[in-house]
Amino acid sequence: MATRATPVLTGIAANWKKLYPSAVISGIVGDTRHAKRGGYHISIEDQVNRSDYSVTRPDDKAPPGTWPRDCASAIDMNLSLADMRLCHARLCAVWRNRANDPRARYLNAHNGWDGTGNPGRYDWYAGTVSTATDDHEWHVHLELRRRYVNDPKAAAAVLSILRGDSLADFQGDDMALDTKTPIYDKGPSERQALADLHYAQFKGNKVSVEQQSLARLEAQLAALAGRDLVDEPAIVAGVLASLTPEKIAAAIPPAQVKAVADELARRMQG
Repeated sequence: MATRATPVLTGIAANWKKLYPSAVISGIVGDTRHAKRGGYHISIEDQVNRSDYSVTRPDDKAPPGTWPRDCASAIDMNLSLADMRLCHARLCAVWRNRANDPRARYLNAHNGWDGTGNPGRYDWYAGTVSTATDDHEWHVHLELRRRYVNDPKAAAAVLSILRGDSLADFQGDDMALDTKTPIYDKGPSERQALADLHYAQFKGNKVSVEQQSLARLEAQLAALAGRDLVDEPAIVAGVLASLTPEKIAAAIPPAQVKAVADELARRMQG
């Protein structure tokens, strides 16, 4: 069985690369060296050791019928020392507050370096730090919990961390809005607020160009959905302005004119 990379994981990698000038994606699906030792670059099914550390935690072991068992769940990103320090610092800021930051739930661990001493392995699940190998002086290793390899929400959360967003920045006004109800089942003001929020989150290469375009279109449609595009008074005024007594008379069938005249005559006689 061959290990594959999901679109969510490749999307995280592609957008992560855009955030750091020196970034070069150095791997998602592991090579033969990774395959021999296991880990998150190798799928559950391709693990040589079924008790490998990457397939034993609750969000990783994937009982049959749950999340995919044939996918890699890690990304390696080569970075300059300056970008390494920045990226590692952003990850560590959330790692330190992982008990209170919902974005932390999606990551299992990362290996990175602050430029001094040995690189570290930061376990987001256990809350421990250990020494990582020297090759992590030039690349960050990031592990997504296997449960979330197909989850766009996980991608948004991880990219928010890599971008350096605060928790408040990430949450924005989303918590105050009902995001479960389809946008066009909402009232005009809430429709527009939600569309504006989505567009704001998607600006600045935070996600793909296609997603930015869709968000922009959603905001425009929401604005149109909240407007009354029919000006009834103007239509009535236009119709009335075009009417003359002759046109009104011409529009009334002769038989109806005679019936009205006869009715008036009877009423006058009575």
